[in-house]
Amino acid sequence: MFSATRNTLLRSLQARAPLRTPTKRMFTQPSRILRASEHQNKPNQFNMGQNPQGRGKSRLIFGFHPFAIIASLSLLGSGYMMIIKPYLEWNEKQKQERDEKQAKIDGAAYSEEEIKQFPFDKKTIVFVLGGPGSGKGTNSEKLVDDFGFVHLSAGDLLRAEQKRPVSQYGDLIAYYIKEGLIVPHEITIGLLRNAMMDHPENDRFLIDGFPRNLVQAKAFEDTVCKAKKVLYFECPESVLLERLLNRGKTSGRSDDNIESIKKRFKTYFNDSMPVITEYAKDGKVITVSCKGTMDGVYKNTYDQVEQFFKSIGQDARPKRQ
Repeated sequence: MFSATRNTLLRSLQARAPLRTPTKRMFTQPSRILRASEHQNKPNQFNMGQNPQGRGKSRLIFGFHPFAIIASLSLLGSGYMMIIKPYLEWNEKQKQERDEKQAKIDGAAYSEEEIKQFPFDKKTIVFVLGGPGSGKGTNSEKLVDDFGFVHLSAGDLLRAEQKRPVSQYGDLIAYYIKEGLIVPHEITIGLLRNAMMDHPENDRFLIDGFPRNLVQAKAFEDTVCKAKKVLYFECPESVLLERLLNRGKTSGRSDDNIESIKKRFKTYFNDSMPVITEYAKDGKVITVSCKGTMDGVYKNTYDQVEQFFKSIGQDARPKRQ
């Protein structure tokens, strides 16, 4: 009976208690929602009082504050004066310097009429050939002092042209030299011809490292003049390799490395040796052995060049002007 009374009492209390259902926080704190809404409509430097839907009474272009626009324009103006304007002035100065260099080069170039009138056929041309590292340049410099030659190195002329800032052949020449290939003869012959015309008072020219093949030889004789003699420095390949590797330690040349040297040897034996063979048929080759001391090699060179001048009726050692 006690148990039944207790259950009746509990049911009565439950029937009288109000139901409590969970409510969302936003309905229990309406003041916070209001404050957020007011903050959204509060004027600031970006919306100027516009509501999120953009229906405010104040409207500006791009929605920026006038002060922000003025500050941005000021920064742009300062950037132009500090960065862009100096760069434009520098670029214009560089262009003027390039134009001045090009004008000097164009002024030094020879016209077709000047080339036609130059007495190439009255010049004594001696080609200097031999493997890379055979001593062509070293002995040529000594011949300049003793016999009054002008020494023109085809390799030096090509490297100078390669480094010339406005050269249209610079990259092409660099590639051919690095790969140990023969530069197109039109370029090389043009450089040699102009270099000869730079010395109109001189009648003797040593052209070192040219021609590299029979095509170059024929093109030079057809467009410039015939060579009187070929000075050939004969040297074993093993000696050439040792000399070039030693030279490469200090020369700074891009082709004085083992890869380029091997390519140059291949080109020399395949293309340049036939030139020597062809000129030898006409008795135009002076062969100098590179075995022995430097002084001994040059003594042999000197004696043979002296005999050559005597054979063509010229003074071996012309008077200095």
